Amino acid sequence: MKEFIKYTAIIGVISACITSCNLDVIPPDAISSENFWKTEKDAWYALNTSYSNMGGVDVADEIATDNGHSQKPWEGNFELVQQNGIGPSTPFGSYWFDPIRIANTFLANVDKCDMDDAIRDRMKAEARFFRAFAYLDLTQYYGKVAIITTVLDYDAPNVARNSVEDVRTFILGELEAVAGILPESYSGGFLNEGGRITSMGAHALRARAALYFGNYVEAEKSAAKVIGSGKYSLFRIGTISDTQAQEVAEMDKYVDFTSLGIDKDKFIKGMYSYEGLWHGTNASYKNPEFVVTKEFTASIDHVDDYRYTFLLSKHFALEGYGTSSYAPMQDLIDSYWDVDGKTVRSIITANDRKAAYDTVWGKAKDMDAAAFKAFAISDELMNSDFMKEYKNRDSRLYVSYMFPFKGWHSSPAGKDMYYKFDPKSTDGNESITGFCYRKMVSQAPFRKGWYSAAPEDYPTVRYAEVLLTFAEARLMNSGYDAEVQNALNDIRDRCGMPAVPTSLSKDQAIDFIRIERRIELAAEGHRFDDIRRYGSAYCQKHMNGPSTAPGGRLVVTKKWDDRLMLMPIPTSAIDKNKLLKGDQNPGY
Repeated sequence: MKEFIKYTAIIGVISACITSCNLDVIPPDAISSENFWKTEKDAWYALNTSYSNMGGVDVADEIATDNGHSQKPWEGNFELVQQNGIGPSTPFGSYWFDPIRIANTFLANVDKCDMDDAIRDRMKAEARFFRAFAYLDLTQYYGKVAIITTVLDYDAPNVARNSVEDVRTFILGELEAVAGILPESYSGGFLNEGGRITSMGAHALRARAALYFGNYVEAEKSAAKVIGSGKYSLFRIGTISDTQAQEVAEMDKYVDFTSLGIDKDKFIKGMYSYEGLWHGTNASYKNPEFVVTKEFTASIDHVDDYRYTFLLSKHFALEGYGTSSYAPMQDLIDSYWDVDGKTVRSIITANDRKAAYDTVWGKAKDMDAAAFKAFAISDELMNSDFMKEYKNRDSRLYVSYMFPFKGWHSSPAGKDMYYKFDPKSTDGNESITGFCYRKMVSQAPFRKGWYSAAPEDYPTVRYAEVLLTFAEARLMNSGYDAEVQNALNDIRDRCGMPAVPTSLSKDQAIDFIRIERRIELAAEGHRFDDIRRYGSAYCQKHMNGPSTAPGGRLVVTKKWDDRLMLMPIPTSAIDKNKLLKGDQNPGY
């Protein structure tokens, strides 16, 4: 079992309290306000509920941008955001305060517990971290939010929204304060489990928040503290597995290592270092890249559906249990660097891509598995116009997505899997975009009823993000200097790509970092926030027009309106709080 004490379910104030390590159980009929909040263990149970409610994988937000798509409207109103179709009655995002209520309940009651004062103070700081995290999510969706720091009575008066400036000041102030209280690490054992929030975790989240708010001075300061702590580094592998070796043998068909003077060993290890941080025992708070960790375990209640069933086409999923609920789009694939690490290719027209794909698909569509495999690695295919798009590209592309004809020898479905994309498929569990995710997908899924899920831990904040935050904030504060380049080159070295250019103007460097950030953090939820903070002109450029799949199918026609900078407050929330009725976000 993992060292960290896992999730606790609290219904009302506190109900069935169960952990996955020692299986302590308090019968629900034994829990009440009269007999809870007495002991150190009560405090532990209650705080673990905040851990269970912490945000984890956030790929869903990206499906509402130019990075991805969902063909299933019951999964969420993603297409409505892409097409400017959302409104108060059909909103997007979560206008809910549960994590805030849970943290406030803890803070209001923990002083009643008979426990060590130092542990209590630290636990309070942990709860404040989760409350600040929840407020960050809320203000990114809705701008103004009511700041609530007490437990409201059931019949309390309605509360108006605080200003954006007040909410941002509250978040940054809380995270700075708790960073000064929390330890940099934990010793292990009861109340000191290794995966708890650290001071550097608070600084890392504060750096994210400050960057989102455009407060580059504070973003650089907080990110620099994490970097300067010396406690974190990017994950790197030392050896290649047998299944990876099979893919390595095929990579010569995708990358002209010799003629371009590319160090193949560095490139290949860079690929699998980037991919490997999400898998198996690497996916743990003990990984030096995991700054804040959402922990999971192989249990019916504590696994992550997103990183398996939702991300996978059934073609690659164990026993076909993939739903293609979320899929990357051509727009994202087009954004990846060439292998030189500085060139973005000119985008070919949808008609030209359709013609190129039709040619190779016409030859392959009726092939059996053996013939298709042979064709997928043949010179005939590799020299085709269609496959030229995938040759000599950024190393991260090859381990982040499956594209037509690409082989995946460590897929959950088994070895020798090659992507046979049918552009006319009507199977709702096959991607219609022409691509499916490989990044973050569990290679050892946990069977959960009729589908499977990921049991591995997830880095809610990872060190690569901190480096990118520092680089961007430092650029805005001081220009494109050596410190900016050093942070970016750490990321580049890990993924086996060339060092960044040494001479860029500030505007060129801004564009460069935006592309690097989009690639490195793809599918991790940042694109939704990033395009909005980049401004209206950026959104107008990237969030308008059609996105098509290989073979020519129209996936979605994006339509931007500046009202989409914020999401609408749901009608259901306005019905409950009349003070919101005259304070709806602009354009709704």
